[in-house]
Amino acid sequence: MPNRATELVWDEKSAAVDGGLTRSAVVRAAIAIADAEGLDAVSMRRVAAALDVRPMSLYTHVASKDDLIDLMLNEVVAEVLVPEPLPDDWREATRAVAAASYRAFVAHPWALEAFGRRPHIGPNALRHAEQSVAAIAPLGLDPDDAWLVLAIVDEFTLGHAVRGVAFDEESMRRRLPEIDPAVYPNLARLGYPGTTDAQHAFEQGLEVVLEGIAGRYARR
Repeated sequence: MPNRATELVWDEKSAAVDGGLTRSAVVRAAIAIADAEGLDAVSMRRVAAALDVRPMSLYTHVASKDDLIDLMLNEVVAEVLVPEPLPDDWREATRAVAAASYRAFVAHPWALEAFGRRPHIGPNALRHAEQSVAAIAPLGLDPDDAWLVLAIVDEFTLGHAVRGVAFDEESMRRRLPEIDPAVYPNLARLGYPGTTDAQHAFEQGLEVVLEGIAGRYARR
């Protein structure tokens, strides 16, 4: 029986030699399964099968499925990090951070669900928080206002990512009934939304959010 991993270590210190199994390979395989089939499809047995190894060999690198999910999240949040240095302009910096978050969570929709399940905060989440705080630092806000601004941007970004994944236009059109103008006169007048590029809608909505923040908090 291989030596079991005993604790969660975020950064892999060394790679395996001679093409052997690595923890990074385990995490990447688990992410691929979750991307394709959702978080519930991830199990140590499924990951082992994807890597063509025995399930017990995974435990040398990851102590449990819970630890595996923590590591998967940490890997995904690495995609949210923006190359530094951040732009000096707070809008440009915040826009870059939000856009990276949106892309990552659309690409890995299971990650938002996983955040609700797992209590651990990985180092990449802390790095993301550090970047977010740095992005709005030029506004000179007190801590309460700064956290409120960050919450507004995060909630818009993550909510838009969920909407883009859960309510794609094709599936919505299959589910939407005919509008009876006698019952829903305002909806009938407006009609259902037309074709809207989700990325474009996110970018336009983010600009509205940033304009609102500037109007309330930016130095004049």
